[in-house]
Amino acid sequence: MQQDWLQILEQETEVKLNDVQKQAVLQTEGPVLLLATPGAGKTTVLNFRIAYLILEKGVSPSHILALTFSRAAAQDMGERFHTLFGRRIPEWVRFSTIHSLCYRIVRTWFQRVNQSYRLIEQEQGAFSKSAVLRQLYESINHTMLTEDKLEELSQAIGYIKNSLMSRSEMGELEVKVKNLEEIYLAYEEYKCKAHAPIILLDFDDMLTVAYDILRKQPDLIKAYQQHYRYILMDESQDTSLVQNKIVELLAQPQNNLFLVGDDDQSIFSFRAADPQYLLNFHAIYPQAQILTMDQNYRATQKLVASANELIQANQKRYPKNMFSKQASGEPPRIRQFGTNEEELEYLVKSLKMRPLSQNVNSVAVLYRNNLSAVLLMDRLERAGIPFYMKDFRDRFFKHWVVEDVLNFLRFSYSDKNVTLLEKIFTKFDSYISRKQIEWLKSCPSKESVFDRLAEIPETKEFRKKRLLQFKRDFKRLNHMYPIPALHFIREDFKYEEKVKDFADRLGYSMEVVREMLDILETLAEDQQDLTAFANRLKSLEEAAINSAQNRGKPVVTLSTLHAAKGLEFDEIYLMDLAEGILPAADAIKAVEQKQGAAMEEERRLFYVGITRAKRKLELLSVQFQNHQEVLPSRFVVELSQILRVKEQPGEVRPVKEIADSSLTRLIIKKGALVRHKKFGIGEITKVEGDIIFVQFKEGLKQLSVELCLSEQIIKSIIE
Repeated sequence: MQQDWLQILEQETEVKLNDVQKQAVLQTEGPVLLLATPGAGKTTVLNFRIAYLILEKGVSPSHILALTFSRAAAQDMGERFHTLFGRRIPEWVRFSTIHSLCYRIVRTWFQRVNQSYRLIEQEQGAFSKSAVLRQLYESINHTMLTEDKLEELSQAIGYIKNSLMSRSEMGELEVKVKNLEEIYLAYEEYKCKAHAPIILLDFDDMLTVAYDILRKQPDLIKAYQQHYRYILMDESQDTSLVQNKIVELLAQPQNNLFLVGDDDQSIFSFRAADPQYLLNFHAIYPQAQILTMDQNYRATQKLVASANELIQANQKRYPKNMFSKQASGEPPRIRQFGTNEEELEYLVKSLKMRPLSQNVNSVAVLYRNNLSAVLLMDRLERAGIPFYMKDFRDRFFKHWVVEDVLNFLRFSYSDKNVTLLEKIFTKFDSYISRKQIEWLKSCPSKESVFDRLAEIPETKEFRKKRLLQFKRDFKRLNHMYPIPALHFIREDFKYEEKVKDFADRLGYSMEVVREMLDILETLAEDQQDLTAFANRLKSLEEAAINSAQNRGKPVVTLSTLHAAKGLEFDEIYLMDLAEGILPAADAIKAVEQKQGAAMEEERRLFYVGITRAKRKLELLSVQFQNHQEVLPSRFVVELSQILRVKEQPGEVRPVKEIADSSLTRLIIKKGALVRHKKFGIGEITKVEGDIIFVQFKEGLKQLSVELCLSEQIIKSIIE
């Protein structure tokens, strides 16, 4: 009877379920964990299961609770369900996030007990979460809170709440936010008392308050349990402890709970998501069924096979064997470049040569950190290649380092501007005190601030000379070309040296500071003067913001690996794959201390990235990152070894040997890419004995292979 029903729905929807998918649809009673590898069709299974509950088992849609990770995912699931079954099930099935569910629980209870509340997450002004946190941070730490540090603080507070941390556990949390525990306690007190009797609630409070209500109000939890007879949760590897506890409570006592997830795609530990809940599922529910969907319907066989083998290196996971019945396809291509500039040049060239496509999900460039996107955006915009930057957040252009540099340049146009001086006087050896800044502000003048300070009678002679030298230095700065100007700020004004103490004190990475300064120098290369440089930064920022208008259009998608989760593209380029980036430096350090959990998550992040590709995957790394030699990511090396073993099953070489040699061998064949020390990247167009014809940017060159190798002036860019 069940199979007949499924056959009818398969015919109507033109969707064919495999045996495991059918089992997942039909096993409705009791706890079930469905492990779904990338591209396994989990959304289809969820929708069929809901349709089965409604049409075959007679369950009212209102008694089904369907949860997922994000609003976008909930909307997508709802639209897909309506497309498949809207004709048969006209009543709209509700798909929601856990936060949305918890908000309904909190709102219902607060209305019952006449408790007033106000949501501050999206508020503007003094009531906003960011304003409150800024006020508390600055009053406790006596220092300014920058935007990126505000994000870190907010994330840490969210982590504490989602992990249900006790105060003692909070003290053991390793974060780079000074006095976090004190700020957290002050924040919680402020929300409860500052606007009493109104309670202020943020996004994460929705979870913890709902959990407390459900635990402490037996009548209310019983009503929810009787109402929601069947609970389905997608992306369950992304849920936190408090979210899992809420779902556990709601599912009792029948435990008709259907979780869909993949422990191999758990990549949000910074939000307190933990794959351990999935791994402990059988311990929590001894009678549970655990099913595995490991057929990938999305990607070609060689891409799937290499990704499947790579993730096997993780220890704490469910055993899975992902496979594909699609065409064999091409294996992943590994390319190594000398510098970031060559990597960007290759990306732009490749993207420009692609045939036009009307497919929205045709091609994407993925990266670990948003900083990687800045120079790529610049190159794409200059080349006239339209792009869409997913989840763009203006962290670079509004960053304090960029603002500092621009304020140095602005001040060079007017050394009378006390407001600008106040922003930078601690960022160079100014010999200016806070008291003197306040004096300058209290006595407006059209004179140079340096003249005014030098004229103070008690100013010592050596300080007068230094102040007047600064006056000359800023005048010189104003007449420089952009790149020399940036060097002057970094070296002559000793900006990096001065901000190091500031960065160390507040937990900022000096490596990131230097990388941002290097990016600014690269962006300044073609600019004729300081105004043009500032305008270029502004126009690039606008291009990033305006790229949101390209969403849903057949353009190049730029995305971090985290933001790309759940997406798929015909072609994927993963860039900046280096040790210290992916995996991150903290994960490498953790491995050295015999702690492997962080590295396993890094491998999962790489796995998520490579499994976004359907037809073509290219992995890009460089030898020199920001003027420093770097190693290719160990995951690229692992994949390189996997690919070599598949090609030569009898030959297994050590990973280190592969890292040292296979990424630098010379491939002499038509179509191969090479890197020449003088001419840059080129493509071999013809081979005649010892002579190769190579098309470089500046023209066709004839080169002797023997001479090039002996002089070590040419290398292959590995495919």
